[in-house]
Amino acid sequence: MDLIIFLINLVFTVGYLILAVRVFLPWVPHNRDNPAVRAIYQITDPVLDPLRQGLPPLRIGFDVSPFILLLFLYILQRLILYMLGGL
Repeated sequence: MDLIIFLINLVFTVGYLILAVRVFLPWVPHNRDNPAVRAIYQITDPVLDPLRQGLPPLRIGFDVSPFILLLFLYILQRLILYMLGGL
């Protein structure tokens, strides 16, 4: 059971790190043709695009959809761990 909990936490941690990189990418110069940057966009865009469509347009200067996704992932992780009895 400890291995399953470890793997779940590892998967979510990798997801959090990928989203964190995605949050900061617009603020740093980068080349979208770079394979690493392209992979981050390919991983995150399918999840973030539906969130962006469902959100009202905000004029605050940055995209809030990654933060909403981070909150959702955190809640999902806690729920899965609670159901496994490993919280």
